[in-house]
Amino acid sequence: MESNKHKSKSIKVNAALNITKQLCKVIFPLITMPYVTRVLQTSGYGKYNFGSSIVSYFILLAGLGISDYAIREGARVRDNREKFQRFSEEVFTINVLSTIVSYTVLFGLLLFSKKLLDYRLLIIVQSIPIILNTLGCDWVNSVYEDFFYITVRYIAMQILSVLLLFVFVRTADDYVIYALVTTIASAGGNILNFFYVRWYFRLRIAGNMNLKQHIKPIMMLFFNTIASTIYVNSDTTMLGYLRDETVVGIYGLATKIYLVIKQLLNAIVMVALPRLSAYLGRGEKKKYNELTNKIFDTICTLVVPAVFGMFVLSKEIVVIIGGNEYSSGVTALKILSVALFFSVLSVFYCCAILLPFKQEKICLMASSISAVLNVLLNFLLIPIISYNGAAITTLISEALILVIYIISSRKLVTLRINFRLVVSIAVGCLVIVLICFGIKSLVSNDAIIIFASIIVAVPIYFLFQIYMKNEIIVEMLHGFRIKVKNE
Repeated sequence: MESNKHKSKSIKVNAALNITKQLCKVIFPLITMPYVTRVLQTSGYGKYNFGSSIVSYFILLAGLGISDYAIREGARVRDNREKFQRFSEEVFTINVLSTIVSYTVLFGLLLFSKKLLDYRLLIIVQSIPIILNTLGCDWVNSVYEDFFYITVRYIAMQILSVLLLFVFVRTADDYVIYALVTTIASAGGNILNFFYVRWYFRLRIAGNMNLKQHIKPIMMLFFNTIASTIYVNSDTTMLGYLRDETVVGIYGLATKIYLVIKQLLNAIVMVALPRLSAYLGRGEKKKYNELTNKIFDTICTLVVPAVFGMFVLSKEIVVIIGGNEYSSGVTALKILSVALFFSVLSVFYCCAILLPFKQEKICLMASSISAVLNVLLNFLLIPIISYNGAAITTLISEALILVIYIISSRKLVTLRINFRLVVSIAVGCLVIVLICFGIKSLVSNDAIIIFASIIVAVPIYFLFQIYMKNEIIVEMLHGFRIKVKNE
């Protein structure tokens, strides 16, 4: 039985906290990206993105599949202090070894690759999160659903990085300094976490490890993440090799916007993973099914309107964040906005259904097929239509993964398709499109168009969901009323 400590942590509260964190991931880029893209220009921003795409593979190698595995399995033993201590020691030890291997391969590549000669300092700075992620053991906080700490820590690091950005990044040659600032933003909190996780377990290298029970599932998740990273980052890497830094910079802005919104929507799924795993570990299938269906309805309610809004306002978003220099990337962002729908649903099927049921093989198969297809299509399309081709390959890859996940999940859980919900979302999205186009026909200022569209369309969409009795929105409103009444 779950302890009182864990019972007190509501899924709704955790989701709200994680969404707050992800909202900050939207707000801070809105503050910083217009400044960064203009100061670094397309060349400096392109160098940063190219270096980041290289380092991402080594962050992946160091991380293996440890975080997802540790969250899933750690949640099953978190109520037994002794078992969790042993489990954590072994997982941490594996992570330390993988980090050493990752740095060894990275420095070898930097020594012998002529293409990366001018990027050495940049890549070394961008590789700092490799060791910080290992020492931080952030997965422990997710296991114990400590999202309040995670959120507060993240916001503090973001505020610090924003201050450092405006003070030290002043010219197009400051892309290395910008890389250091983003390192503080993304991984600086792990320095604090190195000390904080000691509330949950003693951080130390394990002796007499039982590697067999960990290695197979970790490697399954690792290869799955490799495949996912290839189809996510191969676009940028291949644009850097096949085209030039300016092209990488333009596409980098489009993908940054896409990823920020994707992370915001994925927050709903990620907070539920420890609870879903715990339900299955205790054999509470009914609770698992109820929570899974509720998450699915919530995602549909939020993702579909986000896709439509992002598609209609793509031009204004790109120009406001990057400036006219990046305006040629509007079509790429429109394509990626469609990919957003497939991507978020794929994360749902993977993290809420397949991984809790230990179906890593299916995730690996789907990601591998999509990664191979992505690379082949990139070779074909990038030379012809540049970053638009890269965006199309992402869309196709995300759609293919979702199809495989849906087919593979049918025997594990039954998702209820609510016809009233489908109609309410569809009509609500039509209203959003009409409002956005109406505002665009009346106003010419891009910032005002975005602001007015959000202020008008979002409340009307949710009011319509209440009118149509969308259970997710009605339940949230009811909970809010009860809370206000009690206070």
